[in-house]
Amino acid sequence: MSLRTRLTVGVAILVSVVVILTGVFMFRTAKSELRGEIDSFLEQRSVAVTIAIIDRKIDKNTLRSFWFDNNLSQPDAASQLLDGRGEVIFSWPIEIPIDPIDLEAATRGGGKIQPRQRFHDKNINGIHYRVLSKEVRPEGLLQTARNLSEVDAALGGIKNRILIFGGSGILLSSVIAWLFASSFLRPVVRLTKAAEKVAKTQDLVAFIDVGEGDSEINRLAESFNIMLEALATSREQQRRLVEDASHELRTPLTSLRTNIEVLLRSPTMKPTQQAEILADAKIEIEELGVLVVELVELATATSKHEEPFAKGDIGEVVGEVVYRFRRRTARDISIAIAGDNIREIRIAGIDRAVGNLIENAIKFSPEGLGIEVQVQDGRVTVRDYGPGVSKEDKPRVFDRFFRATNTRSMSGSGLGLSIVSEIIRGHGGEVFVEDPPDGSGTVIGFRL
Repeated sequence: MSLRTRLTVGVAILVSVVVILTGVFMFRTAKSELRGEIDSFLEQRSVAVTIAIIDRKIDKNTLRSFWFDNNLSQPDAASQLLDGRGEVIFSWPIEIPIDPIDLEAATRGGGKIQPRQRFHDKNINGIHYRVLSKEVRPEGLLQTARNLSEVDAALGGIKNRILIFGGSGILLSSVIAWLFASSFLRPVVRLTKAAEKVAKTQDLVAFIDVGEGDSEINRLAESFNIMLEALATSREQQRRLVEDASHELRTPLTSLRTNIEVLLRSPTMKPTQQAEILADAKIEIEELGVLVVELVELATATSKHEEPFAKGDIGEVVGEVVYRFRRRTARDISIAIAGDNIREIRIAGIDRAVGNLIENAIKFSPEGLGIEVQVQDGRVTVRDYGPGVSKEDKPRVFDRFFRATNTRSMSGSGLGLSIVSEIIRGHGGEVFVEDPPDGSGTVIGFRL
């Protein structure tokens, strides 16, 4: 069963319960009021007759004339009087069947201050009557009855109207609920179709229209579009990584294969020549190793399985990286920390980014010249004293596999700074490359 159908059925059930309870209450209220009027009428007649019988000393011989003279005879009403032996003294226009309870009440007598009475229904000659049986003094029983045909007809009409209007209300509410559910769930249907399309075709541009407003459905649709955009970006990054990796791996692999073929085809090659080719092959293998490691690092930097963000001190992380590189390289690396450097960071990611920046600076700084690292208010810079970066190359420094014109003769894959860029972008920060104030070397860094 669809969500729309469940919503419609739920509304129909709720409305049905309300309509049924309301209808039962209205019907019972109407029945009580109509029966109350009938009971009041019968009670008034019985009181009038009882008073007349007691006060005027009316006997059965004069009762008939008293009945008609005082307009107590009505077409829709019946009256009957029993004596102390339970015999009918008078009845008009019909004789009311006597129950054992009525017979016992007649013979018991009405000697009490307040004579006992009871209301009950009877079917007399196929007609529904309301009957009041009331004791009279000293002995006897007075029964007054009223035809309930009109009351039953009125109650039947009320019941029919309740059923008609109630059924119409349930049907109308179900239709409205269906239309409302269809309108309300239309974005969900579009979302479902978009998800099915993505699953079937792997098409990550199946965006859905986001309606106006800030409803949960609109936010869900917007989140779905954001998810598709993120997946498309991730797929594009993977595609670029594979293409770039294939391109960069092709050159050293081709060179390595060529050198091996030369060795295999020239068994009489001089040892010095063989040593040169093997040395070249060793360098190419080392470059391949470095390239593979950096490709793995790049893939890890863009992976979704990163460590969670946590509040940390960027200055402390940078300080540990600097200390590690000092021991490893014996290079002069200075560090200056100032300001507020507490941020929500991935510590391992920042460690890797700073390490890549320092490795890059060491690569391009001549021996004997130091590396300067500064951390201030979430801004990290690493300065080298190398050849610098031209104005034309600066926009591409953080591109994958990019190598500046004046550094292409040096070893490296061109991935180190792109890894830094990926990590910092994942933190919501930005990377930059600047010329130092004195014009010597390059300043590369990031800010969070």
